[in-house]
Amino acid sequence: MKTALGPAILFLLMGAFPLNGQEAPGRDAATKLDAAHEKAEAKASALRKSAVLTKAEINRIQKQLIELAAKRDAHRQLVVQTENRLLSLQTQEDRVLQKLDGQRAVLMDLLAALQRAGMSQPPALAVNPDDVTEAARAALLLSSAAPALKARADKLSLTLTELGDIREGINAEREQLKVQDLALQASTKNLQNLLIQRQALEKSLRRDADDAASRAAQFAAQASNLRELINRLEAAASHTSPRLKPAKRADNAPIERVAPRHKPDPDEVLANPPFLAPSARFTDSRGLLRLPVNGKIAYGFGKARDKPRRSGLVIQARRGAQVTAPFDGRILYSGLFRNLGRLLILSVGNGYHIIIAGLERSYVVTDQLVLAGEPVGELADRSRPVPELYLEFQKDGRPVDPTPWLEKNAIGGHSVP
Repeated sequence: MKTALGPAILFLLMGAFPLNGQEAPGRDAATKLDAAHEKAEAKASALRKSAVLTKAEINRIQKQLIELAAKRDAHRQLVVQTENRLLSLQTQEDRVLQKLDGQRAVLMDLLAALQRAGMSQPPALAVNPDDVTEAARAALLLSSAAPALKARADKLSLTLTELGDIREGINAEREQLKVQDLALQASTKNLQNLLIQRQALEKSLRRDADDAASRAAQFAAQASNLRELINRLEAAASHTSPRLKPAKRADNAPIERVAPRHKPDPDEVLANPPFLAPSARFTDSRGLLRLPVNGKIAYGFGKARDKPRRSGLVIQARRGAQVTAPFDGRILYSGLFRNLGRLLILSVGNGYHIIIAGLERSYVVTDQLVLAGEPVGELADRSRPVPELYLEFQKDGRPVDPTPWLEKNAIGGHSVP
């Protein structure tokens, strides 16, 4: 019996345990699966590290953009001031030239009369005694004309001196304008280069950027008003983008400022460009926000002539003025919308949205994160009509007066109709 069962048991044992150098079925597939899993984990880890580095680089560029935007805005402000002074001097030059033409006409008439009197032959008194009266009259004319001629000549000299001073001023301002134009061109070029880098990094970080922009444009075409557009965009963003959350802070911790407490002088900005630190919460920023563009409030909340803009402020600004984000947030929408033109919708948390409209050009795209003071666009490069920017704040879809959020310097000195 042992002899009969021995070969059978040996055969079964050989089938259950593979010979040396052979692998069990499925072990190769498991090894390959583990290798693939490790490779995928390594790739995911590399992508996460790359994303972190990209975000850090974006943040670094954002800070540079804020500083460079302040410099560029100061350069443009100096250029505009010089252009205004030059225009004033040219107006003075035209006025002096007109005055000079009038003085020249009177002076030429007087000189012509004197020349005619000088060319006349003196009367021969011995031949015709009656010519004594004419000779006396001519002498009287010359004696009375001399002071008048001198007075007019002195007046003409003063006018010519004034004209010379004005023209010297014009030449000096033109030279100054050349220097300032070069500085503006350099800062503009640097800003554009940074914006290109920023956009490239943003695109590499968000592979679905084109899809988000296309979806936002579709919503804009379908929405009948801003409230509907914002609701659609927020609903879509809740599935694709993380919602903004306010930074945690201690109850007694000071609120970080989003802007300087005073409006800096252009020379001061060039020397020490301000870094606009973000605030913890939008609700804590009352009285601290700067206008998105340097200008004056033309129409206050509810006062605009056209109905679409009565829900916010209308700000008149310089030609080609730069527009910056008033607060940290996410660009919910960037594009054209109805009769408001090119606009941005900035989601700043706590149910608040900032709407900026009237842009000639936008630097940002949908879903992009921006910091307070970061350049987001610019106005039309024209003087007439004066470029206008529209600013609206919304809370849970309803317009609120932006004025309480603005620093006093933003509205001080300008009457709000």
